[in-house]
Amino acid sequence: MGSQVRNAVHDPALSVQITARRPMLYAEGGSGSADRPGFVASASSLSTLGEFLFVVQDSANWLAVIHPDGSVSSLPLPRGPGGVRVYNDQRHNTDEKADLEACVIVDGDDGPELIAFGSGTGESSCSVVRIRGVDRAPRAAEVSAHFCDAALFYASLRDNRHFTGGRLNIEGAIALDGDRILLFQRGNASPDQGEAVNATAEVSWSALKAHLDDPSSVPPPALEQVTRYELGEIGGVPLTFSDAEYLGGGRVLFSASAEEPKGTDGGVVGSAIGLIEPGGEVRWGAIHDEQGAPFTGKIEGLSFPPDDPSKIRFVIDDDDENAPSEIYDAVLSPGFGVEGQGR
Repeated sequence: MGSQVRNAVHDPALSVQITARRPMLYAEGGSGSADRPGFVASASSLSTLGEFLFVVQDSANWLAVIHPDGSVSSLPLPRGPGGVRVYNDQRHNTDEKADLEACVIVDGDDGPELIAFGSGTGESSCSVVRIRGVDRAPRAAEVSAHFCDAALFYASLRDNRHFTGGRLNIEGAIALDGDRILLFQRGNASPDQGEAVNATAEVSWSALKAHLDDPSSVPPPALEQVTRYELGEIGGVPLTFSDAEYLGGGRVLFSASAEEPKGTDGGVVGSAIGLIEPGGEVRWGAIHDEQGAPFTGKIEGLSFPPDDPSKIRFVIDDDDENAPSEIYDAVLSPGFGVEGQGR
């Protein structure tokens, strides 16, 4: 399995139409004492549980909860160094952020848990956050969260060069069944960092949980089924994984963004939504905005609303720390084959 490389193709039968967008503003507003801005500042990944949509952020230790009526509330994650929860250029503390870039709902000891993964691009982002009680959200008093010591786990990921190439950057995670988590590596390494690799790999949740519970005695789980991908490009810029959702039946829906590596003169060219089929076929389609023009944003996370498998929700990263992140509603074309798809 370690030698697999899957090549994606652009499929005109796949397309995504944006129907609406709205800023994510906390219903309770901002709080200086809690170090909470009045809005979701840096949305990076989404997970749906029941009627609620959970949003993690890469530059803020807050979990946003989107309610069925569209309102947004906040749940605090533990404070970081210096007692802060927000990391930005104004504070000159971005090198201390947890950089949570992926989240997934798994079976915990006392019900569903939301697990958030740091990107692993730096020392502070080698974190796994376990958030318990999410099935009882939005009752904040019944939700608990803590950062786990995951340094050895991330070191094992980084050492797997077939998975990471030159630079570890976890951007997505999905639950395949009761125990397997599929991690998505974003291949946006710059030339001085080594080989840019898009890849997926499976890890046992039960083994990872045992390691996080006792990292000094229980070794981190090994990666399995490592698979590399060549995703294609938009405007000459390579597409790289940014998030995913499991459709069931071995089918995976993924998002990918086309962005020049940091340190270059380029920026974001656009994003795509694609399919990984159980037989190995990989296809992706273009995204269009409300007016039908090509969408040029950088998708950071995606999920499904609970009522319609032909629709998706996603968030983007516009790198503006003073503006609220927006959530988008979009419709998948029939070519995705998601109508009636079990998940």
